[in-house]
Amino acid sequence: MTTTSGITGSGSQNTVLSSNGGKFGENPFLLLLTEQLKNQTPLEPVDNESFMNQMASYSSMQQQQDLNTNMLALLDYQGLLARMQGLSQGSALLGKEVSYKDAQGVDASGTVESVYVAEDGDVKLKLEGGGEVALRDIHQIAAPAAQA
Repeated sequence: MTTTSGITGSGSQNTVLSSNGGKFGENPFLLLLTEQLKNQTPLEPVDNESFMNQMASYSSMQQQQDLNTNMLALLDYQGLLARMQGLSQGSALLGKEVSYKDAQGVDASGTVESVYVAEDGDVKLKLEGGGEVALRDIHQIAAPAAQA
């Protein structure tokens, strides 16, 4: 009976059959595949169909990882574009009087002093006097009242 030592990554605790929640990335897959080929029995070598299936699985896994990376980059870029568009729309309201419903559902209004993106991604307007309102809550825009 022959035994095989654990397959590890580049000198660390990077084992394929790790129980510490590691990812099964491309390097452990290749290590496992080459270890399997090195330790095959001469009387029962890995058949071509099985080998091709494993290579197809590896190729599919690599393409999926690339797709996931690209999708995350695209989503990040779309979020950036949405924030920039919101800031652009909000900047057109600087100095204008806006009407909105406050937290109690009462109509309120104020003059827009500045525009910013909140941590949750919402575009917010700072009003003169210290109030804030989300851009999506605005239901009326007017020119500022003439001061006498």
